[in-house]
Order: sequence, then C-alpha cells, then structure tokens
Amino acid sequence: MAATPFRSILVPVDFSDLSALALRYGSAMAERSAARLNLLYANAFTPPPYFTESHLDELQRQFRSSFLAAEQGLQRFADATLGGGAGAGLRVLEGPPADTILRYASDSGADLVAMGTHGRSGVNRWMMGSVAERVLRGSQIPVLTVRQAKPGGGPVDIKQILCPVNNSGAARKALAMAMNVASCFGARVTVMHVKEERPAGSIADLCSWIAENQRGACEIREMVRHGDAASEIVSAAAAADCDLAVIGAHHQAFFDSTVLGTTTVRVVRHAQCPVLTVMDRESAKTA
Repeated sequence: MAATPFRSILVPVDFSDLSALALRYGSAMAERSAARLNLLYANAFTPPPYFTESHLDELQRQFRSSFLAAEQGLQRFADATLGGGAGAGLRVLEGPPADTILRYASDSGADLVAMGTHGRSGVNRWMMGSVAERVLRGSQIPVLTVRQAKPGGGPVDIKQILCPVNNSGAARKALAMAMNVASCFGARVTVMHVKEERPAGSIADLCSWIAENQRGACEIREMVRHGDAASEIVSAAAAADCDLAVIGAHHQAFFDSTVLGTTTVRVVRHAQCPVLTVMDRESAKTA
C-alpha cells in the first residue's frame, strides 16, 4: 500500500500560469495521497495615505464587495486548470499574502503548501519571489515551490526524485519524505551525498537511513563536491532530468525572525525542477 504523506494541501494562487502549474502539482500530490486540496487567494487592502475617512469607507466597501467576483474567478481558475468537478476548497481572504498564507495553512490544518516562485527573475505578481521565500522562512510544514511552467500544461507526474543529504536531522526528514512521495508516484529516488571538508558532514552508512522494504526503489549515489553544495545539487538535478528535488531545511533564529540555510535558499531559487523543502526547526545546524 502506498504511503500517504499528506492529508491537506494548500495552494495559494495569483491567477498566473506559474500558480496554475503549482496547482497541478498540488492536485497531483493530493490525488496520490488522498488528501484534501484547498485554493487560497489573498490580497491586502492598502489605500493611498491621502484618502479621507469617507473615501476609505467607500473604497473598503467596494473592495469587500469584490470578494464574490474573486471567489467566482477562483472557481473558474480551478476548473480551467484541473477540469470541471475538481472538488477543491476555495477561499478568498484579505491580508498581506505571505502572512495570510501562513495563517490559513495553520488554521486549515494543511501539511503541505504548493506555490510558485520565480527565484532569480522578478515579476510584479505578489506570488513570485519574496512572498514564496517569506512563506518558506515562516512555514512549520513542507513547502513545494515550482519555478517555471512546462509547455503544453499536461498532467503532472513524478518519476525521478533527487534527495541531497548531509549528516543532519533535517536531511533524514527530507529522505523519509522523498521515499513517501516516491511510493505514491511509483518514482525512483537518487540520494545524493555531497562530501564536504568538515568531518561532521560525512555519512558512514547512508543505506541504513532507508527502510529495507524501500531500498529497491532507491538509487544511492555519492558525489564529491569540488564547488559549493548548492551548485552541485542544482547541476545534478538538471543532469538527471529530475521531476522533483526534496531537501531538508534548518530554521535558525535571527533576532525576531528566522532564516533558512544558504544551500536551501539557493537550491529553491535556481533548480529548474520543483523543490519540496522539508522543515526542521529543532536543529541549530546550517543547511
């Protein structure tokens, strides 16, 4: 019986082609996991500072009355992306996008967020770039980011998964997630260990991390790093034509917020395939 790593999947959308791709991935994950699928559109009410109180009241009234149109648009977007009868839950909320996504993910009991990010390329839509990274920094649950729309918009399938690991708790969580996703999709997993100078980064027996009944679906490969880890991971994913990379992320406190390890951020920004980031807030090591 296939593992079911997710029970409730949240897909924030901004009606762009890239968020449609994120929705297709979220829907595929939900279908293979028998999970609920929820769509969210979030927008902040930000009036100009020179408006009078009467102007603000009227503008806010119009803004709230537009929510019905937004809900109808969200339904049309879901139907066009997934086909009629998709059965996804729909929600339109007012508020800053990143904060609203994180709050609704918690309130709805989601255990995966799937969303788009342009990484290096900046665009004007709120979904891209900084919002996705803010969600990654603040999320308690795994986040699947997609970066470019494949031509044709066909069905999503995952057959090749790359899971880069180091000797850390986050890496073990990521590998367990990669194996569960692989079970759902019938995919093969390449476990990639990028050796580093530090002895703490070495792994004596990587195979022992993987349950015996899962080892037949897993190709274990070690790669010696001569550049930096992120570059090796991105190039390996491209060379193997991977459908998904699964990477562990350490959250570290930085004053009143958290930061992600540099390797994680760079892989999310630059990998051509979707990246599933698995959070580990219990470790103080650097990803």
